[in-house]
Amino acid sequence: DASYNELLPSVGRVRFMVTPDQGDRVAEFVPVFEQWMHQNPLIRHFEDTGDTRAMMWSDFMSLDELEETALYQEMFRPLGVASQMAVTLPTPPGIVVGFAVNTGQEGFNERDRAVLNTLRPHLAHAYRSIQLRDELTALTGALETGGWTGALANGDGIVESVTNNAEALAERTGIQLRVGSPLPDPLRTPFRRGVHAYEPSQPAVLSRPVRITYEANGTAGWHVPGPVAPHVVLIQTDIDAAARRLEESGLTPRQIEVALHLAQGGTNAVIAARLGISEGTLRKHLECIYRTLDVSDRASAIARIRGW
Repeated sequence: DASYNELLPSVGRVRFMVTPDQGDRVAEFVPVFEQWMHQNPLIRHFEDTGDTRAMMWSDFMSLDELEETALYQEMFRPLGVASQMAVTLPTPPGIVVGFAVNTGQEGFNERDRAVLNTLRPHLAHAYRSIQLRDELTALTGALETGGWTGALANGDGIVESVTNNAEALAERTGIQLRVGSPLPDPLRTPFRRGVHAYEPSQPAVLSRPVRITYEANGTAGWHVPGPVAPHVVLIQTDIDAAARRLEESGLTPRQIEVALHLAQGGTNAVIAARLGISEGTLRKHLECIYRTLDVSDRASAIARIRGW
């Protein structure tokens, strides 16, 4: 059989689905599993390391050793399970979410492990997509109150989901966010550039929102970079005070975009990569920004922008 599992090992809580459905036969073992789950070597490994690779019981202990545990004697033996293999998904510490497959005495081989490892990124992608859609739905009220509209887009900039206030955004600003349609320009080009420039140091990292457009009509676009699609795009309809002050200072829209990225932090190389320009071009923009803001160095410019 195969199962999807959500575990909180520290408090002995579990939610699961098993296929093929075995009715009440599996459900009766839930209290046993909640009590003894810490004896499962896979759960201990995943919780301690955050590893998401396919692992088997046999990677950590022999069946003879496992048979000595209460978990095996009171649950897996009655269910006829003699071997288990599992993969997990990237989750916060203390939470284990994963898929397990169980079989009898024949066990699993390295080909089985390779198959599950091949499926792993697709499972993680599906899980993240569902998670983002749920979060975006939950945030709709807060987004609307704060003058924001949210969308999920694939790597090519095609909209997959929008918050309920997308129509109101179109009426106010003319920016159309429609499911199945590309992000409107000027959002799509910098969005795609940001997606392709993303180089995560590990499979699941939290990313800071990056401003991808600045427009004089009082709107701004933000992209939350991530390792896989869908990607979060946010439209801000009331530009913050810093952007307004920069505009009033006489900076061009492109210089305002550079200045706001400067205030977010990062080296010239990092900022240039975000904007999709060369470091030489960036330096020319910075020289104009320093001169217009009447400051002599980078630190002073950042302090002024952040102060606004």
